[in-house]
Amino acid sequence: MNGHTPVDEMTPPVGPLSSSSARAGLAWVEEGPSSPRHHRAESSARRTAPTPGAPGDLTLPMRFMVTGLGTLTLLALVYPWHLELLRGSFYDPHLLTFVHVNTLGVIGAVIFGASYQMLPIVLQTPLAAPRLARLSWWLYLPGLIAFVIGLGHGPAALLGVGGMLIYAAVLLYVWVIGNNLRAAPTRDTTWWHVAAATTALATGASLGLLLALSKYVGFLAGLTLPTLAAHVVLMLGGWVTPLLTGVAYRLVSMFTLTEDRLRETWATRELWLTAGGAWTLAASLLLGLGTFVSAAGAAAILAGLVLFGVQIVRLYRLRLRRSPDVHIPFMLVSMASGLLAAGLLTWGFVSGRGPFDPIWIVVGWLAIVGWAQTAIQGFLYKIGPFLTWLHRYAPVAGLQRVPMLEQLYSRRLALAGWAAWTSGLLLGALAPLTTLEGVPVAAAVCLSLGAAAVILNGARVGSHWLR
Repeated sequence: MNGHTPVDEMTPPVGPLSSSSARAGLAWVEEGPSSPRHHRAESSARRTAPTPGAPGDLTLPMRFMVTGLGTLTLLALVYPWHLELLRGSFYDPHLLTFVHVNTLGVIGAVIFGASYQMLPIVLQTPLAAPRLARLSWWLYLPGLIAFVIGLGHGPAALLGVGGMLIYAAVLLYVWVIGNNLRAAPTRDTTWWHVAAATTALATGASLGLLLALSKYVGFLAGLTLPTLAAHVVLMLGGWVTPLLTGVAYRLVSMFTLTEDRLRETWATRELWLTAGGAWTLAASLLLGLGTFVSAAGAAAILAGLVLFGVQIVRLYRLRLRRSPDVHIPFMLVSMASGLLAAGLLTWGFVSGRGPFDPIWIVVGWLAIVGWAQTAIQGFLYKIGPFLTWLHRYAPVAGLQRVPMLEQLYSRRLALAGWAAWTSGLLLGALAPLTTLEGVPVAAAVCLSLGAAAVILNGARVGSHWLR
């Protein structure tokens, strides 16, 4: 099959979107209905009883996705004027604003949207309380705008108002995901990853609200920096990391048809190490338990990410589809960034680095831009086109000619964007450690080009909804 599916060929497996039917559909749109990979996936889908998946209405996740991509568009425009901030103090209001635009505007928004769409599929249960989930966006967006303005040079009251709106959105998200977890028919390793991540989110967001209110009122005083450090660790190490690793086990094995090769024991150990390390480190920073405990927590996170990386690389090596997949280079850079961030984090505590040492900015940069945002870009190149194809073309497949999955976006543009983004990531990590004037500017240009590639491909995928 070249390019399009002939009208007389069979239609893809559609219907209730369980992980098994998703595997079959993915094989169909990537390689055609006659591929051995499709037959294996389809037989697996038939052996598994249909399970309820995400609702057909994509407006809820798309609102968050548009928010995330819109924020990334803004960042692509302002990178050249902001990466110089990496050479200042991590408590600089401008740098804090820049960080929260990245974390809340891109990472948080995309994770919320992807969770509402994909977790019902992963957990095999319908989305709980869709109305509350929709309300969370109406709280999240104005909260994000007010919080960022207040954190910068806007009215201080906006910081508290924005923080409370975002916190309310987080509570709704936690309630919805918590009910999905409670209704899930099985509690596999992905279930435990999502549960651990949701617990850390609720706690980390509570600390974030305290910080936002204290910046207006000032009641934390000398506890501000310890609270900020614990907040960062729980949000990045306790929420983002277990959620990314847990969902990656399911999605990567589904993309590669290697679910039977996933080593659950390794995944469980990884969760104990990463989540346990994040909570240990956060408690140590908040309560002042000492360098040894902090280093032990950081080392546990590092060990967990090593297990995760070994497992994912193993799944890629065992994949049935040997041709390069566009999400793989993104995932490899993401894992390398996470490992480097955790390694530097551990080394920073072991070597006794002070609270204002630039190494902590490098760690944060690698965790936010490298580990989280790069992984998100890679998964978007799989999830976005697949969901678009499933909802836009699956109903007419077999009746008319329809495109294949990789024809919904430009693979060449995606790989060029990956190269530019990776270059910007590396240059940005060097910026706090060197005084060379051109490094922040070069990093900004590369990141802007990488972000532009994601945005253009996102628009190209979105254009198929208008046809």
